Amino acid sequence: MARKNKPHNKVRPYGPNADGHQEDQDFGRVWIKDSEGTLAQQKDLRGRYCDKPFVWLEVDMFGRMWMCCPSWLPYSIGNILYEDIDQVWNNEKSQKLREQVFNGKWNYCSHVQCPRIQGDTLPTLDQIEQESVFAYPQEIEAVKNRSTIVNDLPKHINFSNDESCNLECPSCRIGKILFTEGDDYDRRKRINDRLVANFLTEPTDRQFQINVTGSGDPFASKIYRDMLTNIDGSDFPNLQINLQTNGVMFTPKMWNKIERIHDNLGIVQISFDAGYKNTYENTTRIGGKWDMLLSNCDFLNERSKEHKRMKISYDFVVQADNYHEMPRFVNLIRSRYDNADAVRFNLVVDWGTWDKETYTQKCIWKTSHPEHEKFIDVLRDPVLDHPLVALGNVKPYRIKAIERR
Repeated sequence: MARKNKPHNKVRPYGPNADGHQEDQDFGRVWIKDSEGTLAQQKDLRGRYCDKPFVWLEVDMFGRMWMCCPSWLPYSIGNILYEDIDQVWNNEKSQKLREQVFNGKWNYCSHVQCPRIQGDTLPTLDQIEQESVFAYPQEIEAVKNRSTIVNDLPKHINFSNDESCNLECPSCRIGKILFTEGDDYDRRKRINDRLVANFLTEPTDRQFQINVTGSGDPFASKIYRDMLTNIDGSDFPNLQINLQTNGVMFTPKMWNKIERIHDNLGIVQISFDAGYKNTYENTTRIGGKWDMLLSNCDFLNERSKEHKRMKISYDFVVQADNYHEMPRFVNLIRSRYDNADAVRFNLVVDWGTWDKETYTQKCIWKTSHPEHEKFIDVLRDPVLDHPLVALGNVKPYRIKAIERR
């Protein structure tokens, strides 16, 4: 049922006027996520490089445009409802965010939230200049010239403009969000239409990627479902389509519906957030069906063997309700899905859905949490050394655990 009469901030309250925002003289209202009590530290990133401000455009349900995940780089560069992408992409705000990479200050990025920073996976500027790691031509040109101007439109476009989902996970939302009509749907559709007009209307051999979605589920959303079924991959031979999904609706039937983009599929992130059925269905993934998820992933594991560009990542957001299941999750994925590309962990962050007290109770990563030492004990498990495992911003805690072995 559409939520056309229910205020948006009652179901996922992290809009521009949500509590916790602060004013920035250059960027306006920003929301820097809570990191009190974390082991993660600010890092000296002089000489390091991040591609996000040079290739990434993310657009949310309010039309705000970002150059990274807004939890990691919480400064919007414009609004697609009122501004054109080609005008915003090299505006003053965009250039400020790129300049930090060259001056070494990195004062806009949230060091403690970013899994790349905490996971020590950022390449160096020298590596980009010498082309010893992959980078797009416009990145290499900008780095060699130390230029904050990028001479091409974004290469990675993240569609985060619709929160519609078949699940109602407590960490993400207060209730079911499903937009199919009404004013809320119309705004999200208008944003989506502008993105499609910029990148997916005229056939092109341009190399680029789209990501759908970090805000909901691509198959529960009418907007995204229609878009994905309407794309003819043969019109975009160098387009890679990455999906972020809970996997419950990614059935064989849905697979057949998107057959025209099978060869375009790249990274498919499937979020579990549990190692056991009971935790999944009754705590972290309300509305999810564990057995259907596992069955769908069985099917997708085999399809990924037929489509070599397709890489499946199995994701787990760590919180107080599930941290003890981390080793179990790794073993489940290793034993069941022989073509898995990665098992990814990240710490729970504040989406404004829990009150402050509840959020603090969920943050097992806070050193003040009464179960924090048990969390560290779990992280001693050697299965977390497996090459498939990507710890992201859990890494500082893993280091602490190893030091205590």
